[in-house]
Formats: sequence, structure tokens, C-alpha cells
Amino acid sequence: MIWNNGKMSDLFSNISSSHSGPLTVFQAQLKTYRQQNWSEVFKGYSALRAITFSSSLEFLLDLTEQFKDIEIVFGSEHILTKTHIALAQASQLFEDYGFKDCLTDQKSLVESLRQLLGLRSSLFLPRLQNGTLRFRLLTGRPSHEKLYLLSGSNGQRVITGSANLSIAAFHGHQHEVIITFDDLAAWDAFDEYYQRDYKKSVAIERDILISVSSDGKNKQPDISTTSLPYEDVPIVRAIRAGLVHVEQGGMSISEGITIDTLRKAQRLRQELETISLPMSRKGVTLVTPTIVSTFLQARNNLPAVDSPKDEIPRASLSVRTGEIFLNDQLWLSEKDTISEHDVARDVHLLVNYISSFSAFYGNSQSAIASYWAFLVWLYMAPFAPFLRQGAVSHHIDPWLYPPYAVLYGRSSGGKTLFTQIIAQSMFGVVKSIQSSMFTAQRVLGLRQQLGAIPLLIDDVTPDRMSKYVPDMVRTDRDMAECYAPIVLTTNKDVTSISADLTKRMVTCHIDASLPDSRALQTESPRRLQKEIGTALYRRYLTLMFPRVRDMRIEMDQSDGKQIPDVFTVSSHLLLSLIEQHLPVKPDWVCPLSYRTYQAMRAVQFQRVLVEMIRSHPENIALSRDKRFMQVRFGGDIRQAMAFEKSVPEFVSKGRIADTVKLDIQAMENELGFSPIHHSSLVERLMKVWRKRK
Repeated sequence: MIWNNGKMSDLFSNISSSHSGPLTVFQAQLKTYRQQNWSEVFKGYSALRAITFSSSLEFLLDLTEQFKDIEIVFGSEHILTKTHIALAQASQLFEDYGFKDCLTDQKSLVESLRQLLGLRSSLFLPRLQNGTLRFRLLTGRPSHEKLYLLSGSNGQRVITGSANLSIAAFHGHQHEVIITFDDLAAWDAFDEYYQRDYKKSVAIERDILISVSSDGKNKQPDISTTSLPYEDVPIVRAIRAGLVHVEQGGMSISEGITIDTLRKAQRLRQELETISLPMSRKGVTLVTPTIVSTFLQARNNLPAVDSPKDEIPRASLSVRTGEIFLNDQLWLSEKDTISEHDVARDVHLLVNYISSFSAFYGNSQSAIASYWAFLVWLYMAPFAPFLRQGAVSHHIDPWLYPPYAVLYGRSSGGKTLFTQIIAQSMFGVVKSIQSSMFTAQRVLGLRQQLGAIPLLIDDVTPDRMSKYVPDMVRTDRDMAECYAPIVLTTNKDVTSISADLTKRMVTCHIDASLPDSRALQTESPRRLQKEIGTALYRRYLTLMFPRVRDMRIEMDQSDGKQIPDVFTVSSHLLLSLIEQHLPVKPDWVCPLSYRTYQAMRAVQFQRVLVEMIRSHPENIALSRDKRFMQVRFGGDIRQAMAFEKSVPEFVSKGRIADTVKLDIQAMENELGFSPIHHSSLVERLMKVWRKRK
């Protein structure tokens, strides 16, 4: 259909019915365009009617406060992306969309909606009760429309385009096309469009969302959190009230449903698969009130199936509100007061624990420095997704805020237990998987479910490190605001990971260990794992929330010209908290910066190079201006290739056969490392250089 001069004409009336159906096309002329934030787009209007197929709680909060009346029609969708396939353990995509799909989708969507509304019950409950906040669900094929009708003192406005009703869309976190119409002709046309979908939707009635708890004579309404009976699913109520529902096929696949909702809907769909719906003689399944009753009776007679135990905890972190919800319960607000006694206790436990690594054999001081750097990163890591959103929108490299870390080095270096203790000190829970369970898809799925809770992958084998880490890290384009930091521990040499991966990760080398006999004699780390609390981290979070918001503001106001160093902020916060609660802080408690972490991933490279200069100076050649260094490997090309992998990209000047060329100035400026700093080394190199002349 095309609207032209206020008249509708059907351009597809002569096309055979065997072709695809006609599209509705609106002919428009561009008057102007400008940059606005979302509040300006919606400003001056008091009522909103929307058709969308995904939503965001935070954006819904903003809308609820701005509009006196809101009506949202959700398109019921059923999609599987590659990650969803792994989570749902599905082997094929659904090609049709019928009553069973609609039933399970609506049940899952309503329960998810109630869960989201329940997080802000004091705000949403009065609006649901007085009817100024209403939700509806489409009953047929998924709707891909994004249509928002505004009315108020400014008149009428139509907003359409590619943007869903979400923070990612209207806060500029992703590229969207937003089109507005302020004329009456457009309002009438799109209102007709809205009414068409409205008639195909069913209401999520108030009594479905609100429950009343009875305590003697007092009755207290609240957002319902119990499982929704099939009898109360909106599509069932509508059919019993007279809606005629005809089974449909040929569903197109789209994207947008949440992982948890999809997994739940998939389980419910499998549960109903054994129950058939009768067909008429014409081969059409017409779902009537009688058939619904028969179907639900058959479902209720199914053998009871044990519900799968979902032991995956979740921490939802919102930088905007300064709150963290742990398993749907408010766990922390930045306004909370944390017991100084408890903070001091956690500080003493952690500082004494990290200091205890000085008793390890090997380079124990380097190990302590690496563990301190890891602590500074992991405490900050739940904020990394939020900062990466800002970085991407302003064309800043997102790996300045890494969500991945790898601890590598000697066996019996305490890596596994250390990561568990630090994770325990954050949210009081530890989630880890073994190397045998590690795949890129499984980890990326789990990190969405965990939210801000770190995911630990223990003792990753060399084959899984080389097979899955590149897929997981190099192709990561996740723009969600909250997902889990991922920590890998391995005994392998991390130099086998290419530089383009290590620059996206925090790399901590542990070059110290205890013999097994000594490790068995000490119980303190295991005891610490039971005793450590979350007070230090909760205090850290209350200080970090406003600073992270300031960092995003700094990015936005400078349009990416100012790049905040989150490692500096995190290390100074922890340093300050430790100084407040210890009479004397250890020397290893020091400020860090992004450059510190940049140098850490080159630590193996530095050690190998220094050792080669000391032991085989004849294989080292300096350029005449001493700006470049050539490292020869005596004809061993494989060894030269292995060494080249450890060289940071800004230091490497290429490899020819068994010779690797290095930029000495880059090492000094970016890594703070001069391989020929000591006069003895310079003299040895110059002596060899003169002989070659």
C-alpha cells in the first residue's frame, strides 16, 4: 500500500496470490534532520501508544515517569541465534508459529514482564492499578514494527523507523533510523496502522500482573511473582471470551527475545509437543474454547516432570541508578552505608593473603604485582561493558576496557584458588567451569546469564585455548550493558596467543610456585575462602558508581577526545581503602594505569629478550642510530616465529626468516623497558657490533 496525497492505492492487486504478500509503503519527503537525545524526541507529550518487539526496563522507567498514559503492544517473537541454539540445545529453527508457540511465548513473556516490573513495584504498581500503564500481546505471526504514537500539549507526533523501545536504541548505543511525523495526515494513517495490530492483540489484564496477599484483615496488592497458570495466559482468556484463532504457518525468523525467556519457552514448548490439536476435514486447525479446554486438560494430565534446577546466579548492575540486584533482590545501592569494621576485616584478609605469596619460590614479587593488578581489574570488570558502550559510540578502541583476563605461568602458583577467593569477595558466590566444558558459545551464553558475576574457567588446556579463545575474544561485539567478566587460568605459555588477542585481555604472569608438599601443609587460603566477606567490594562499588558515570560523561562531552583510564581510577580507589584500614600499606599496593597492563602482557617478551642479550649477545645487532634491534635465532625459524608471537605489535618491525626486528624507542616509550639500559649490556652489544663492522 502507498499513501499518496491522502489516498491509499494498492499497487499489488494484480499480482498472483502465489507471490509474497504486499508491503505497506509510505511515500515521504525529507524536510530536515537534526541530532537530538531521546528526551527531546518525546518532550511535550503526555500519552504514548507503542508497537515494539523488545523493551528495556531502564528506558521503560524513564517513559513511565514522563507520560501520564502508556499503552505498549508487544509482538510475540520466537527466534534462535547461534548463541541461543547452544543455550536451548536446539537442533533446528521453528518454521511455523501456532497456538502452542503463542501459548508458551506469552506465558514466558508475561512471567518475565512481571519479574521486571517487580523490581520497581513502588513505581509500576500504582500505574497498573489506575490503568495508566497497559500492555498487550500480539497473537499471530511476530510483528517487526516499531511505531510510537505521541499526543499531548504539543499535538500529535508519530515516531517510526528501526528503533525498538530500548536504551540501546534511544540512547545512541547503536545506529538507528528514527523518523518523526507531526502532521495530522500522518497521525491518521499510522493510527489506522496501530489499530490494525491492536485488534490482533490481547490484553495482559491487571489481575494477571497484580496479586493480593491476605494477612488477616489486611490485603496488600503487589506485582505477582508466582508461575502463571496456562488458564490465565492472555491468548487462552481471549479464546474463551470469543476470539477466533486460526493456526498459521510460515513464520519468518527474527531477533530480539531474551535468552532466559527463550530457554524457558523452549522447555515449555517441548513439554506440550506430545499433545496434538485436532484438524477439520479441510485440514485447518481451528482453536475453539472447547479445544482449549480439552488441550489444557490433557496438559494437566501429563506426568509431572522435575523442573530443571537453574543454579546460575545473576547480578544485574545498573550504572544509571547505582544499584545491583542479586537474584532479583536489591543487593546494593550506592547510597548504602557499609560497616567500616567489616571493610577493615576484608582489607586485612586480602592484603595478608596477597602478601603471603612472598614465601613462594621463584619471582614471588612479580607474582604479587600480577595478583594486585588482577584484583584491580576484576573489581572494575563489571563496569567494562558500560564503558565499552561509550567507547564504541565515540570510536574509541573498546579493548581499553577489557572484559577478559588470563592468568598463566607455573603450576602450583595459586592461580585457581586466588581467582576463586577474589570472586568470592565480590558477590559472595563463585561460578566456574572446567576446561572440559569450555567452548566459546557456552561461555558467551553463561556470561549473559551471570550478569556482573565473574565466570572462572579453570586450567584451560592448550588445545582449548587455541581453539576457543580466538573465537570468543576476537569476534566479541557484545554491546549489552551488563555481562560477566571472563577469567581463564592455564599453566601454558601465553606467548602462543597472538598479540591481537592479548591486547584485548588482561594477562597476568605468575612466575612463582610452592612445592606440593608445602601446599598441603597450609590451610589458610581455603580458610580465607570461607571467611572473606563482600564489605570491601560493596564499599568499592559505592565509590565507583559515580566515577564510572563521570567517565561516560567525559567521553560524551569530548566526543571521544578524552579517554578515561579506568585502571587508574580503580587502583586509586582500592589503594585509598587499604590506606584507610591499615597502619602501613605494603609496597605492592600502588597506582596502576592502562600502560601498566600493556607492559604486563609483554613481560614474557622482555624476559626472553634480556636473557638472549645476556647469554648470546652475538645474536643481537643494533642499527647505527640505535633505534632498532635485530634478534637472530641461528637459523631456527620456528623459534623465531614463537618469539615473534610474544612481541607487542607496536614493537615489532617484522621478521625475515630467523631474524626479528624490534623498535627500541617503542619499548622505552610504551613499555617503560630498555633492554640495553645497563652499561654492561651496552658495552657487550657494542663490542659485538664493532667486530661485525
